[in-house]
Order: sequence, then C-alpha cells, then structure tokens
Amino acid sequence: MVRLAVAEGLPGSDQALNELCRLYERPVVAFILRKGHAIEEAEDLKQAFFEHLLAKNAFVDASCLKVKLRAFLITKLQGFLIDRHRHDMARKRGAGQVARMADLSETQALLAEPVDETTPVVAFQRQWMETVVTNAMRQLRADYEQRGLAALFAALAPFITGKGDAKLAELSAELGRPEGTLKSDISRLRARCQQLIREQVAATLDDPTPEAVTAELRELMNPRC
Repeated sequence: MVRLAVAEGLPGSDQALNELCRLYERPVVAFILRKGHAIEEAEDLKQAFFEHLLAKNAFVDASCLKVKLRAFLITKLQGFLIDRHRHDMARKRGAGQVARMADLSETQALLAEPVDETTPVVAFQRQWMETVVTNAMRQLRADYEQRGLAALFAALAPFITGKGDAKLAELSAELGRPEGTLKSDISRLRARCQQLIREQVAATLDDPTPEAVTAELRELMNPRC
C-alpha cells in the first residue's frame, strides 16, 4: 500500500494514500494524547501530521528504507511534535486543515481517561496492536458475510477470545447446531483470525518472514518505554 501510495499517477495511488492514513491514525492520536495534549488539539495535530507527511512526500522514504512502518511513523511523529513545539506553530482547529479521515470521538474519549502512567510510545504500540486486530476482525467479518454466514460470525465472534465458551451449550440450542460442530467452527474462526492478524502485521514489515512477524507481535503485545 505504501509503494502504491507514493506512485504518483498510477491508478489507485490516491486511494491507497488515504487508506494508509485512515488505517494508522488511531495510534498517532494515542501518542499525541499521552504527550499531554487535549483531545481537540490532538485531533488538529493528527491532521497536521498527516498533512505534513503528504506535503513532504515522506512516504517515499518509507517505501525505500528498510524499516517497519510502525517505526517509521513514530519517528516522524516525534520529530513533527518537537518541531511544532519549538516553533509554536499550533493552528486553530479547522484552519487550513485536511478533511477528517475518520470519526475518532469514541477512541479519543477512551484514550483521554487517566488510566495509568502509560508512556506515549507504549500508548502508540497498544493502539497499533488494537488497530491490527480491528483490521483483521473487519476482514474476517467480511469473509463470513461474503459466504452468507454473517449470523454465524456474529454468534461466534465472542468465542475468539474465549469469553463466550461458557455459553456454548446455550448457543448450540439456539442455533440448532451440535456442540461438536460449533467447537470446530470456533477453532476454524480462531485460526483464521490469527492468520489475518499475522497478515496485517506482515504488511507493515519490509521483510515479513514468519520469524519477523512473530517478533513484531511479541513486541506489540509486550510494549516497553
């Protein structure tokens, strides 16, 4: 997606660039909020950050350098915030900003809560992992819907994390589906979800070997700093 996004003039390049920004804006907002900025200011800074990347054609660097997309974005974001602070260039909300790329009100409200002493980097990584899982779940849901199994997915989704296992017998009676069959359904669902998560992570790595994907997942699930 990064390579397509920076390929000016190619069909789909603008769409890829917009999608790239939309997919990974939540970790950016999480980092900015943990830096102490208010919610509305964080939204302005997020928009200005992506506008800055687009104006500088910075994603060209991401497509050329042998770096993780996550590392590339957080490095650029840290530099951007330092520069904004140094030159006191904060803009008023809506003045010359790019259009909103998504409605983040719920996420913003959640991240604004004083939960703990989470550092901006850890908040970024946690939100990055949540973004990866959200994207995987969205694709998984779409897969089931395309096969006409939307209702089955809705019923089985809570079982992906094991939270719904105690209600298996009740669900079996409700769906008229044997418990053994449901267990097989759940097993396949979990395996497919894990596969999609790995694919989402692989897409952010320059050299997505199985070992690299596992290492990236381990780092995301056990953030430090």
